Amino acid sequence: AGTICAPSFRRFYGNAATLEVRLRSVISKRDAWRHQSQLWIAMETPSEPHPKKPCTVDLRGGEESDDSSVVFTGSAPAPPAPAPPAKSIKVMKEAIRAAGLGTSDLLERSHVEERYEQALARLEEADKAPSAAPATSSNGYAWQPLLTRAIGGADSPGNRCALSFADVMAGSPLWAVVSNFQINGHTFKKYCSPLLSVERLIVFHGCARSARDLRSCAPNATIYDMTPKKLSFGFKNDYGCHHSKAFLIGFDDSLRVAIHTANIISCDINNKTQGIWMQNFPIKKAGAPATSDFEEQLVKYFLSLQKHAARMPQSWMGLGAAFGGDEQLTIAQALRKFDFSGAKARLVASTPGYHSGADLHSFGANRVAALLANEGDAAAQKPTDKIYCQFSSLSSPTKPLAVLKAAFHAPKRLCPSPPEVDLSIVWPTAAEVCASVEGYGAGGALPSAQKNVDKAPREMLCRWTKDGSSDFVTARRRAMPHIKTWTRVSGDGSTVRWSVLTSANLSGGAWGNVRDGGRTLFIMHWELGVLVTPSILGAPLRTTQGSEGAIVPLPFPCPPRPYAQGDVPFSWEARYETPDRWGKHGTR
Repeated sequence: AGTICAPSFRRFYGNAATLEVRLRSVISKRDAWRHQSQLWIAMETPSEPHPKKPCTVDLRGGEESDDSSVVFTGSAPAPPAPAPPAKSIKVMKEAIRAAGLGTSDLLERSHVEERYEQALARLEEADKAPSAAPATSSNGYAWQPLLTRAIGGADSPGNRCALSFADVMAGSPLWAVVSNFQINGHTFKKYCSPLLSVERLIVFHGCARSARDLRSCAPNATIYDMTPKKLSFGFKNDYGCHHSKAFLIGFDDSLRVAIHTANIISCDINNKTQGIWMQNFPIKKAGAPATSDFEEQLVKYFLSLQKHAARMPQSWMGLGAAFGGDEQLTIAQALRKFDFSGAKARLVASTPGYHSGADLHSFGANRVAALLANEGDAAAQKPTDKIYCQFSSLSSPTKPLAVLKAAFHAPKRLCPSPPEVDLSIVWPTAAEVCASVEGYGAGGALPSAQKNVDKAPREMLCRWTKDGSSDFVTARRRAMPHIKTWTRVSGDGSTVRWSVLTSANLSGGAWGNVRDGGRTLFIMHWELGVLVTPSILGAPLRTTQGSEGAIVPLPFPCPPRPYAQGDVPFSWEARYETPDRWGKHGTR
């Protein structure tokens, strides 16, 4: 089924009843302020106006004061009548956010008031608009961006055809499995509220510190801390990580699979550039294929998780038409009740372990190599192509780049290899991070030890931004990447040969380290991603700068601008001479 990509307020911010309550509340407050203003104008002007406190509130974000006696200081002629009480900055910003507009760039009170009026108009317009159907898979998109509020609302070019977490959970879910690295309980409660009332909620996370409030915020959830060093693998895995990011949401007649790149923390959802692939799958019926590549890979992934998860198997009775009787099933067994044969992508997973024999090409870089060899459309690839490696965490790059380059050029048996081309690294400069909506604070999601930054070959480095890009790319230049994409693109930047959207960064732990002369692949992380090619999708692929085919919305310019003299690759350990908008000189 194709996605309906129709940006509307309801699609991103709740159902009609919720919208009506919020809209009436905002309009009621506005009308009350206007009415009170008219009453004051008719009153006698007092000889001494009520003193106002100077404003010390930081309008850049966080919790603002709702003290209506706070105003900005400055000289102005005395008005003929006392001014109405200043509107609460907090209330105005709540209305702005409710309308899907950003607030992070509002540095002056006048800016807040101006956007507040725009928000009121937008809320009124949204109340009159027909409801849009939720998007459940791509319509003209191979995968889609996640909505980033810091760059504007649904009408921002950078949020064109973007999905939100509300879209992921739209409908009447009965059960869900959530997989992520960082999950803040309060953020989960805010953005994943439909899952708080499902019959079964299973959560796998990889960061106990972030999830300390998760149990109290999601009391219906069965929660598993999958930090590898806390688990038993039969080998030491102190540097492993449960890094996958996915939702599996069960409905009465289908299963929705959403694989994305965002931690469930506020700054990731609101301020970063992220990506998501999503598709609905029907119940497996008589005559459907017994299995499929997507099914087998998804089941293998969950079999790896289940080794460390207690309280399985269990009954799924009452959780949808796929489950009859009181059959005891694990998650992996429950997934076999659905038909994945129509998947518009191939699953690329990583699981901790030494993979060899039949599983040598099941995970990580070897999985990508096997898929590209068979479905990578090698004959269409050109020597002028480029492969862009874009990620958000920079480990020591030498070995993983070599492993990935070999995987990206894997030949099909008895066929020539695709034309070998160079790899480029898309990594923000310090100046680009400084100018972002979060300033150097964005570097908290760009882990990059200086020693690893120094090892990145200078000739491979490309900037995150460039003038003259598509309006989508231009609108995202100030939202730093937490997305990870690995893509082969034509030399002119218009045509996509293949693309991987994944949680995996540049590291051997994520993609695998080759052992035993290539007979074993050692992986330390859990990761999830998808690969799309023209053969898999059944259509040509293009960037947002191309003109024909399904869109792969790479959020950086293609081709990107190589580092010039004076460009400094960002490191979260460094201190920089130029301060960001908050006066900071670095991330730490």
